[in-house]
Amino acid sequence: MDKYKIENINFYQRTILNMIKLLIVFTPIFVYKYVGWYRANQEAWLKLFVMFSMGIYLLKLLKEKSVTYKKIKMKFPILLLIVLLGLFFSKNGSLAIGSRDFIIFLMYLILYFLVINNLQDEFQFKSFIKLFFFTSSFVALYNFLHYYNLISYLREYGPVISPIGQKNWTSNYLALIFPLMFCFFLLEKDKKSKNTYFLLLSIIYANLMICQSRGIWISLSLTFIFGIFLIFKFKLIDFFYGNKKWLIVLLSTFLIITLIYSTDNFLNKSPLTVPQRVISTFDEKDISINTRFLIWQISLQMIKDKPLLGLGIGSFGMNYFDYQAKYLQNNPEYIKYWGNAREAHNEYLQMAAEIGLVGLGIFIVILFIFYMLVLNFLKEEKDSKKKLICWGLILGITCFLIHCFFTFPLHVPALGSAFFIMIAIIVVYIKNFNLPEEKLKEKEKKDLNEKKIKPNNQTLTLFYIIIVLLIMLLIVDFIVIRPYMTEVYAYKGKVNFNEGNFEEALPKYEYAAKLNPYNGRVLLNLGTTYYNLGIYGEAKKMLMRSKKYYNDPNINRNLGLCYMQLKDYEKAESELKNALYLDPILIKAYIDLAYLYAIQKKYDMAIIEWNKIFEIEPNFSEKYNILYYIGLTYQKKEMPDKALEYFVQALQLVPEGSPIENEIEEEINKIYKNQLEN
Repeated sequence: MDKYKIENINFYQRTILNMIKLLIVFTPIFVYKYVGWYRANQEAWLKLFVMFSMGIYLLKLLKEKSVTYKKIKMKFPILLLIVLLGLFFSKNGSLAIGSRDFIIFLMYLILYFLVINNLQDEFQFKSFIKLFFFTSSFVALYNFLHYYNLISYLREYGPVISPIGQKNWTSNYLALIFPLMFCFFLLEKDKKSKNTYFLLLSIIYANLMICQSRGIWISLSLTFIFGIFLIFKFKLIDFFYGNKKWLIVLLSTFLIITLIYSTDNFLNKSPLTVPQRVISTFDEKDISINTRFLIWQISLQMIKDKPLLGLGIGSFGMNYFDYQAKYLQNNPEYIKYWGNAREAHNEYLQMAAEIGLVGLGIFIVILFIFYMLVLNFLKEEKDSKKKLICWGLILGITCFLIHCFFTFPLHVPALGSAFFIMIAIIVVYIKNFNLPEEKLKEKEKKDLNEKKIKPNNQTLTLFYIIIVLLIMLLIVDFIVIRPYMTEVYAYKGKVNFNEGNFEEALPKYEYAAKLNPYNGRVLLNLGTTYYNLGIYGEAKKMLMRSKKYYNDPNINRNLGLCYMQLKDYEKAESELKNALYLDPILIKAYIDLAYLYAIQKKYDMAIIEWNKIFEIEPNFSEKYNILYYIGLTYQKKEMPDKALEYFVQALQLVPEGSPIENEIEEEINKIYKNQLEN
């Protein structure tokens, strides 16, 4: 049966499936770290392989001269979601703002339909599953070795990192695959293969401990309860009884791993043990949790303003600072949890904020139909092995969806693409693998007859191929190569900038901006580079352009500095105040604003701004500098006693050997000298 099915897949379908397999492997594994945005690699692989798959699918349609699709209940709401995403995309004041998220989510949905319409047999299904096992094992092993300093690549990103990215992303990917691998462990009869699954499960579990993602632990715990319910509901307990000895060994291994990372020992390199990390979940002062509460409150404000249709896809990061600033004015106790949030850390809230309750409702309907499809399969299917595989698949999906309450996996292409591929293969597994062989033979006969009837016009076929390839190359250049190379050159510019080599940074930032003139982050960096080179007119121009596509307090601050250099003090003050409105703990902006007031001889206002720094950060690392500036300001006000007070405080704090030490001593000596003369 499997052999027959394999032969029934034509060249186009096989090529499309191979492209998707490459996506499964490349997206979570192959990372080039020298880019200005970590997810740029995943985004490029996703768009590249989906676009080439679409090109091949288009050629398939042109050759067959007919459109075929699977009759699945989820099809209509997914198509409706695509249409609404397009409408929400056009709602943005600038299409460039939402283009990245719109394209990524469009790629996910196209990927889903490509799998649905081309995956036709269990052999291909298992090959997809084995690739997921391979990638998850690679990610887990990499993260494990990196944790113990055996791999140095990506070391600058921290001790817990994988090619996918930070620990939450890594643990999310592993948790998506873990239940399915566990099912294959239960089903495996060959002892050697069973031992391999045992080892891989142990490594993945160790990674889930190392990553210390509280969101994943909560998600896995709730998923475990759901899994137990399904086991008894659909009578899958026999598989567990049949593997009793293996399960005892596996669970004992898991217990040992848990103990290792729950105590202080040489194998546990984390600053917190597992129990300490769990307890921190209930700490009312936990920074991570309170920051998320702040982000969620602000997300709710966005939803309240535009409940039905939202603010537009991709607009969350653009609107976040303004909503946060307004919220913090009314709730100043949250200022210490201020953050630069580009995502809501809750996919459902972000969907509601960006595409409204209508868009979120459609997504929930899709999930409801999907779960009903799975539950009906588990209820009606007679083959217990197939039911167990479906059980593993649905548990991975469930864990992913629960984790969406705590973070943003759909905005990480390696995670989002894996999720939609898994959804698609579950649907295909349920719908297509039980077709009678007679129907497949009828389809093959029909295909053979059509081949005999239709003339083979090679010239026309070649013409189609050339046109499709040209179109695909243009699209790939526009949405894949240019954005990716933008990030590469932005990274090179950043390296030079951080070294203080602004002249070498400039052409790299200029080329990055040329490749993608709508990347607000790059325009901000380019404008800042112009400023540091003293090219204030160009700096102002680039920073103003950056405002259209990006929202960041540093844009306002740097604009304020530009206006200050251009002697436009009124606009400088306005921009610096806007920077502080968006970020009330931006100490550099307080210093800039105080200096602006000082050069305008508004000394009292300057002193007020400098003192605000001590209110925000009493132990500010350069406190001696601020005290020195305040002393100088009191000197200007002809208040030597007050100036002396601040100079003495500054002298007590200044690091020994600092150049400013002599300046402070000179100012103190001047005051004493004047006092003696008078």
